[in-house]
Amino acid sequence: MRALRVDLPLLLWAMSYHLPELVDDELVKFERTAFLSSSELPSLLRVWHKPPRSHGRGVRSKGAAKALDHFAFERVATTARREMSAVGAYMSSKVTKMSTEALLSISLTEMQKHVKDRAPTVWSLLRHCSWTSRQEKQNKLKNPDAVRPPHESITKYHTDRTRSCGTSAKAFDTLSALGITMSQAWTYRAIEQISEGEHKSLEQDLKIFPWFGSHDNVNFRFRVFEQRSDHHSHFDSGTACTIFIVKDPLAIRPSTTALRDHRAKIGNRHPLITAADVFRLDSQAAPRLAARAHDTILRILLEAPAFGFESYTYKEDHSLRPASRPGQLLVNEVSHVRQYLLDTVHMEEASYDGNERVMHEWLRQLKLDSLEEQKRTANERVLPWVGDQLTVSRLRGLLQFHRDDYNSFERLDWLIPNFGWFHLMFAFEQSLHAQYYGTRTGLGLVHAFEVLDRRGLHTTSTQGTFHHTFEEAVDHTLEAHVRALWCVVGEVESLGNLRDCAPEELHTLATRILDDHASMLALSKLHATHAGMDQKPIDPLHRQVIQFVRDVLDYRVLRDAIACGDIQTMEDMLPRLLFRFSGGQNHNYALEVCELLQNLHSEWPDDLKLFVRRYCWLTNTNGHQGSFIPVDRAKEHNIGDIKSSYAAMGPFATWEYLGKTSASIPGQRRVKDHVEHEINHGYRGKTHTSPQKENDIAKLQAVYQNAHAHTALASRHRLDAQDRFPDVVKKG
Repeated sequence: MRALRVDLPLLLWAMSYHLPELVDDELVKFERTAFLSSSELPSLLRVWHKPPRSHGRGVRSKGAAKALDHFAFERVATTARREMSAVGAYMSSKVTKMSTEALLSISLTEMQKHVKDRAPTVWSLLRHCSWTSRQEKQNKLKNPDAVRPPHESITKYHTDRTRSCGTSAKAFDTLSALGITMSQAWTYRAIEQISEGEHKSLEQDLKIFPWFGSHDNVNFRFRVFEQRSDHHSHFDSGTACTIFIVKDPLAIRPSTTALRDHRAKIGNRHPLITAADVFRLDSQAAPRLAARAHDTILRILLEAPAFGFESYTYKEDHSLRPASRPGQLLVNEVSHVRQYLLDTVHMEEASYDGNERVMHEWLRQLKLDSLEEQKRTANERVLPWVGDQLTVSRLRGLLQFHRDDYNSFERLDWLIPNFGWFHLMFAFEQSLHAQYYGTRTGLGLVHAFEVLDRRGLHTTSTQGTFHHTFEEAVDHTLEAHVRALWCVVGEVESLGNLRDCAPEELHTLATRILDDHASMLALSKLHATHAGMDQKPIDPLHRQVIQFVRDVLDYRVLRDAIACGDIQTMEDMLPRLLFRFSGGQNHNYALEVCELLQNLHSEWPDDLKLFVRRYCWLTNTNGHQGSFIPVDRAKEHNIGDIKSSYAAMGPFATWEYLGKTSASIPGQRRVKDHVEHEINHGYRGKTHTSPQKENDIAKLQAVYQNAHAHTALASRHRLDAQDRFPDVVKKG
């Protein structure tokens, strides 16, 4: 090498495929192959990159660090570009192809697998950058695979989830600038694409499955910050509509032929339901409702911490399990009901004319307004329509106005108005509030509100948190009364003393509580005992407590029936609701309940009755038992999403834009839930944690026990006028 003036770099260069005459030389080929495949080559490269030196002596040689670093960076960059191109081809998508199904089909686990397969070098490099060996030993919960710089598809995934969570425009712009989400303009185009996809999906489902609808008004406050003659802050009203598609394979579509035949059969007779019929229905339902009330009274005891059911000797006894509900809906029946939102429109629905225009608008959006579709609607469709009392009364008025029109479509023979049970519960609460409000010195509701320090309950409201707060206050009041009754009837100082009772004894005590202190029978016994005994007048406070517990127990039974999907108990409650609304001067809901009884027992054929009871009263949006809600409450949730959760805000939040984006809301909701499931947000839950109620119930229970509210006292023979509560059920 010295004779030929060849140094080591030049020799290696010549052997490394640069001289054609040495490429196929046998000796060179052998030596080159041995060198390149040698197991010592990696250690040589490491030594060349960082030559060794004796500690503390001499100057460290730079070795080949600069050349090897440059080469390594060049190779990694080339490999990364090639791998990311393969990943890009897998993950790229266009806004025009955006749909709810496309977003729901994204699985982070599957995506990670594909990215690992297509970009192993980049994946390993990023893992080493974000996950040290110490973290790998110590961290047991965090997963570094979920923390990677987002690609386009992941960015779009986060964009839709962030938009679905109601992120403000300024925060959205910040996230977009950081590359975490797409831009606002892209997001709005994607939402419009999702809306179009929802419309197409709805159009297909309408041809296959039975369906029904519901609409209600939606009020917006449009705010401006610079006034002009035509530019002011104002409230405006529109209407939002939800279409419910019943995809239950066991669902039977209501038949137009059956409805016509049934109407022809009853003819002009129209047998009206009479008072005797209502009393008969109430008498038939009484044993079933008594069983429900008995179970509620027993549940209140068993769930009381003072009783300590978990350590109760007979806790495994079958008789202590919740009573069966023969009329209970199966979760999978109503979980197959899918919701679609139509475009929100700037039309009022408080008047007859407004409802007529709104109904024509819904048919137009559903593409059922052509002459051919009108004929099909008249001859083949029966459409239940759910709403609050005002909406249903307006639709029923339209049926009266058009009853002499020329054809079935114009007569609206296909439209079946139904009130929603959510708004009926509002009416029930307002009735209880008006009946039992009382004074602070009595034992009415206002007294309980003061003891519990519950605010905002002195006047009724259908907005805000009144419904939830009143529901809780009534629950706690009922539980305090029933716990006090267990102590009185069981002749014990505390509920813990009842642990010595066998299950049969507990059932006997629960029956005594119901028959003697919480039912119409208890009031009848009270009056029968004192009939003709003027020297021992009835204790008015004791009588009113019995009446209060009876009525609030009915409220609790109905509310629990709705939550459990027990449509039989809901139907059983109709006669008592009619008595209450009639006696309490709530003529609107008295008429609605009477109309429903008339329809169920006279005017509807069996298939329509089955469809309305099974699908048009309740729905279940999460597939969990005990999570049924009225259909009109699901509609109110959608309106709340339009106004708040997925609201369009800012100067461009016009009715036109609201109409374009409303249909995307169910899709956005499903995408948000899907992302939270994929990222494992489920451990946090979707609802807030309720504060402990025991202190409130115990405080009320002590008040009732000290006042001897559940014991008749001869010394109590008068009440203030405002604390005398009328028996509206008896009056009705």
